[in-house]
Amino acid sequence: MSSVRASVVVPVGAEAAFRMFTAEIDAWYVRGPHSWVDPERAVGIRFVDGYLRELWSDGGHVDTGRVLTWEPPRRLVWADLLNDGSMEIEVAFTPVAEGTEVTLEHRGLDTLPPAVERRIRKGYSWNIALGWFASACRTSCAPPAC
Repeated sequence: MSSVRASVVVPVGAEAAFRMFTAEIDAWYVRGPHSWVDPERAVGIRFVDGYLRELWSDGGHVDTGRVLTWEPPRRLVWADLLNDGSMEIEVAFTPVAEGTEVTLEHRGLDTLPPAVERRIRKGYSWNIALGWFASACRTSCAPPAC
């Protein structure tokens, strides 16, 4: 299965990193026309009821991912529902001296049209998203709480 990886080290423990990535995703996920399924209605994003869900202003939503593995504070895997569940995204949280290394692997790129695969393979979007996450970790979480 074709994949791409991106990683970042955040200055918080694995438990805090996992919590911030999942329970607080709506606080760090940047809103914009390219980061939503329906930018006109999107107002938030959450992991809820076993899904990664984009919430809409009219009370509706779209499930963009289905959680396959939930192992706090070590690992999270979800199926990408926007592409018929043929891709998976795994996020691993590994303690390191500086805090936690967060590694994201997007698998199943070979199921996409070639132009889309090439764009994702560059890692551009995942590096941006992990940058948003790292910035939130640096600014909103200070020891000893983290």
